[in-house]
Amino acid sequence: MSLFGLDPSLFRLVPLTLPVAAEPAYVRLQPTMPVAPSLRLAPLTLELPAPVTAKPASALSRSPVINIKTLLGSRDLSEHILGFLGATDLTSLRQACKDCSELSRVNEGCLDFSDRSDLSDDKLKEILDQEIASGARITSINLSGCTKITNDGLAHLSKLTSLGSLDLSGCHKITDAGLVHLLELKSLRILDLNRCLKITDDGVAHLSKLTLLSSLDLGGCFRITNDGLAHLLELKSLRSLNLCGLNITDAGLAHLATLTLLSSLNLNWCNNITDAGLARLVTLTLLSSLNLKGCDKITDGGIAHLSKLTLLSSLNLSGCHKIRDADLAYLSKLKFLSSLDLSMCHNITYVGLEHLSEITLLSSLDLSGCYKIRDAGLTPLLKLKSLRSLKLVDSGITYAAARTFFEVTLNLQKVLFLDGIVWTRNGIVWTRS
Repeated sequence: MSLFGLDPSLFRLVPLTLPVAAEPAYVRLQPTMPVAPSLRLAPLTLELPAPVTAKPASALSRSPVINIKTLLGSRDLSEHILGFLGATDLTSLRQACKDCSELSRVNEGCLDFSDRSDLSDDKLKEILDQEIASGARITSINLSGCTKITNDGLAHLSKLTSLGSLDLSGCHKITDAGLVHLLELKSLRILDLNRCLKITDDGVAHLSKLTLLSSLDLGGCFRITNDGLAHLLELKSLRSLNLCGLNITDAGLAHLATLTLLSSLNLNWCNNITDAGLARLVTLTLLSSLNLKGCDKITDGGIAHLSKLTLLSSLNLSGCHKIRDADLAYLSKLKFLSSLDLSMCHNITYVGLEHLSEITLLSSLDLSGCYKIRDAGLTPLLKLKSLRSLKLVDSGITYAAARTFFEVTLNLQKVLFLDGIVWTRNGIVWTRS
């Protein structure tokens, strides 16, 4: 049986005594034979935090919220760690989380209820009333994933006139009528409505009155159409806008042309957008980040328009499979580009990579799934002295060529060649990507 496609005879299991486990756990892999220094196989070691000690709620009453994802890192890592906990440790962890379940203060003025699926409208009102009675000046609330919150819950927020940031992502019971309650929040600058699936164009009309908004996330609100985007014209202060997955067209993008302060725009999977739509964006001269992943109708004409956005530092064209080698010449004009994703652009070959060699500040490049690229395509990339990260999963590059490229390109810090296997200067490590 192979491990990540590698010969298992190359490794042996070494027991580690983990700080929260009752028994040693076999979680380290060490090579059984020497390998090239530049590709040294680093031991895969899982470092765990100190054991959780349960404390009474009274002792934690003014402490920051203990968030399991903060405590243990990512969700994937949490799952691994929980697998090593003994019965005693799990009991302590459950009790600690229970003790902290009613705590909401993270720091002065910020309330974090994220992923509190048990939080009701009434409980939210109770906590807010307590905070207001204590004289707290609430500037930020995170209700992400609080699936029981409804329009009535939003009504309780209307008295928080100092609120500057509000995260309602995943609160799928909220409707257009609920957004009316937000109109009292005259200081609101950051609003996240990602995956609030009942929001429509009428809801966006309400938001147009929040003229201080600088960041707005409408990703996944699939009921919003081109007509809804027309209401964004009033939001002249917008700097960040997420429209991921919306059923909008080129006509909708025309409404964004006057939002000239935009620096970040996410059009991920807005796959009705064509070259004509990108022509509408050339007025956004301050744009530094643009995500067009999955916009598979974009061709060379659209890329030509992008070359006029000269301040772009991050560009995602993943899945734009109509892009060809000659089109990459337009990208060479983006002198500030540091991150470029061309994954799944199937028509790019090694010839096109010659154009990329002129983007001297490029530090991250993803060519995964570009299976027409051959080993010779790596040669132009040797000119990219700022390149730190390169992804070649399922590309046409051979193992030998990728290995040689990594060895001779000293500025390169990591190469993702096989899914889940990353070459770094410290060896080969495994990551769940």
